[in-house]
Amino acid sequence: MVVDTISDFLLSNNYTKKFIAIDFGLKHIGIAISDPSNIISIPYGTFSEKLLFENIGEIITNENIHGIIIGKPYHLDGSISEMVKNVEKFSQNLENIVSCPILFIDERLSSKPYKSIRKSEKTNIHEKSACLILDDFLTLYRNSPSGK
Repeated sequence: MVVDTISDFLLSNNYTKKFIAIDFGLKHIGIAISDPSNIISIPYGTFSEKLLFENIGEIITNENIHGIIIGKPYHLDGSISEMVKNVEKFSQNLENIVSCPILFIDERLSSKPYKSIRKSEKTNIHEKSACLILDDFLTLYRNSPSGK
């Protein structure tokens, strides 16, 4: 289920579960997972959409995931980009597979630091971008009344 606020997202977390962040791309999807204490993000991998959907349930179970954070790619001026439609469609498909809450977070500039990386390393850009998305969320999490 997609939720609208961080409070709704954290409502049922008993502080023993981790979070997963997704940087969606048309070719590659980056994944990052928080450490057990929800302080830092750790790159997890880069997947195709098909491969991610085949493995997401197992990842959630094995990694003890409470919820999913998905980066929403707005334009710099805050307007909705064309990619937002793709992200929303992806999240709807994901919603049919998982039962944990899904939260969107603004991902403007999340891959900007990695744009100059050599082409051979481009698949890692998405998981590093997912780390930035997750780090942004974890900052909000720690500073929310519901956070630790």
